[in-house]
Amino acid sequence: MARRRFQTGTLSKLGKRRKVWVMRWREDALLDNGTVGRIQRAETIGTVADLPTRREALAKMEERLREVNQGTGRPEASMTFGAFVESQWKVLVWPSFKASTQHGYKTVLSLHVLPAWRKTPLRDIDRRAIQQWVAEKFRHGAGWQTVRNSWVLLSSILESAVEYGYLQANPARGVKFPQKALKQKPRLIAGDDFAKLLKHLNEPHRTMVSLIAATGLRVGELLGLRWGALNLEIGSLAVRESVYEGKFQSPKTQRAFRTIPLGPHAVKALVAHRDRVARQGPADLVFGNRKGGPLRESKVLTKVLQPAAVDAGLGRVTWHQFRHIHSSLLNDLNVPSKIAQEQLGHASISTTLGIYTHAIPASHRDAVEAVEERLFAQLLSNVLESENRLAAVEPVSDSVN
Repeated sequence: MARRRFQTGTLSKLGKRRKVWVMRWREDALLDNGTVGRIQRAETIGTVADLPTRREALAKMEERLREVNQGTGRPEASMTFGAFVESQWKVLVWPSFKASTQHGYKTVLSLHVLPAWRKTPLRDIDRRAIQQWVAEKFRHGAGWQTVRNSWVLLSSILESAVEYGYLQANPARGVKFPQKALKQKPRLIAGDDFAKLLKHLNEPHRTMVSLIAATGLRVGELLGLRWGALNLEIGSLAVRESVYEGKFQSPKTQRAFRTIPLGPHAVKALVAHRDRVARQGPADLVFGNRKGGPLRESKVLTKVLQPAAVDAGLGRVTWHQFRHIHSSLLNDLNVPSKIAQEQLGHASISTTLGIYTHAIPASHRDAVEAVEERLFAQLLSNVLESENRLAAVEPVSDSVN
């Protein structure tokens, strides 16, 4: 480790039109190899207009050097942001993320975070620079959520740098954001539109869509559902696993681990589906591919659901729209928000909205059955029952696996 010396620094006046005071000094820094060495630093401490005399500029420099000479601060890293991401964060932190989180972070990191900060030394990233970066992204028309996600990832990486001793504090904390504009609510597919969509779907996709709408399951929870998690005698479903693009992972949050009631229509649809499939063991997936493995939600969406929606005259659809059917009906039926939160598996009470009361099992089941009555009242006679009389449909093709 380099021997600490008292630093007096040097002061220079630079610039032509806009003159500034620049101080230079040497201090200890954490090098890329993990050792502490001495590096030269330079910093603009103000304009000549703000500090008109050299004496005032020297006083400002002495104040800045006080922490260096007193040895109250830990050496910070000279390592660049990009080097830290590759050598530390991706090795130590990245593997702890779920596959779905990695997928989202990979895009944000490559498109928004690394291009801006890759070559910047960690120690030179400050709150003002991050605030300017956020403002610049908004000026270039980036969406509010895109900028927010980029800042969240940057802050997460810098927090890791603090934890590993490369920084003393996270400079991303306290960055301000403009108020998020109200966005248009997604189109709700319900009533006749939902009936049209189901008419254009074959099994098992009709049952898959119906079950999400009847229970509010996330698509990953649906695709990770096993027969052993169902109790069709009493009508209940336990969420214990999730699937993202054909890979198993834990549910989204701790709250997402839940047991929810099934209404009579959902139970009837699942019993009919069980009678059509060969794999019915407790560990078998309820909605698996030909080989018994998990389906990929993106391929089922693009190759099955979206073409069916276009044929039904509904345009583009997403998996989340079917979950939104359930949450909207819970709201329309004035179901207590606490029950809605438990049914949907929201981590935060604010996500479900409203004032929450204690949920009791009877009221929870009543709520689900009320949703089913509203959802399937017009569908059972002209869609589900008539279609179930058809010959058994071929199992899911590997083309959507």
